[in-house]
Amino acid sequence: MLYRGGDSVCRGLGRCWRNGVHRLANLLPPLFVLIIITTIESTYVLLHLIPLFRRDHEDEQRGIIHTAISQTLVLLLFTCYALCIFTPPGWVPEGVEWDLGNRDHMDQPETHEMKTTGERRYCKWCFKYKPDRCHHCRICRRCVLKMDHHCPWIMNCVGFENHKYFFLLVVYSMLSCWFITFTVTESVERSAESEDSMINRFLLVLCLTLAIIMGSLMTVFLSFHVWLMLSGMTTIEFCEKATSLNRSTQGYSQGFYGNLTAVLGPQPLLWFMPVALPDGSGTMFPTVAHKSLKEGSLEQKI
Repeated sequence: MLYRGGDSVCRGLGRCWRNGVHRLANLLPPLFVLIIITTIESTYVLLHLIPLFRRDHEDEQRGIIHTAISQTLVLLLFTCYALCIFTPPGWVPEGVEWDLGNRDHMDQPETHEMKTTGERRYCKWCFKYKPDRCHHCRICRRCVLKMDHHCPWIMNCVGFENHKYFFLLVVYSMLSCWFITFTVTESVERSAESEDSMINRFLLVLCLTLAIIMGSLMTVFLSFHVWLMLSGMTTIEFCEKATSLNRSTQGYSQGFYGNLTAVLGPQPLLWFMPVALPDGSGTMFPTVAHKSLKEGSLEQKI
């Protein structure tokens, strides 16, 4: 009895240790991102912005402009980053219509995505029916509405509820890095020509290098996600389409403007602000085939 009890305690401690390691592993990517951002931002402020205010009037005017633009972009970056981390991506709603054990809703006609057998898609881990474009994340252990992908850099999935925040995070990361790159270059050149300390030169070059690397990566990443957005696809749907040989994927493109509003929201003036999310519940999306069928039915009535 004593041995079995001790064995249970050991197993419990083992699980706690593994859970602790898992949580620590999840924290490492965001910590790495924050270290990079903090290094670039602090160096830029201390060795570029502040010295501009200590020189002549012309440099002071440029310092005001550089400060206003750079700090606005960085503030929006941090806001979107926090929203990406702390906003749930969207889960399958609670209700009998999504309950796997409810036989009355097995053949719900409003569901477009079906299995190859013609049955409704369901999750064998969550024991729920899957809405359109919903996928199960094994890391979050939940079914995510309009799942794009799981992002370790934000410790969260990118889904219907936080897709706009993630897209804007990439936008403001790219803009911040390139603005810092183009403006801090003069301080790097000035430092090389003056009798500045070696540590200041090193930090300025490090800031410039990190900004160029991150700006280049974010530019490529943003280009891919802009193409996905304008195509009406998520990352998962792109991968499914690329690897599908015998099965055609659903088309959810709603045209140029419709695809923009599906990610950035219905108000164009607020597209680049972390407010005014897209309309809808995240459980139903009109497909190209469904839209064509409705238009054909309307023509027959006319």
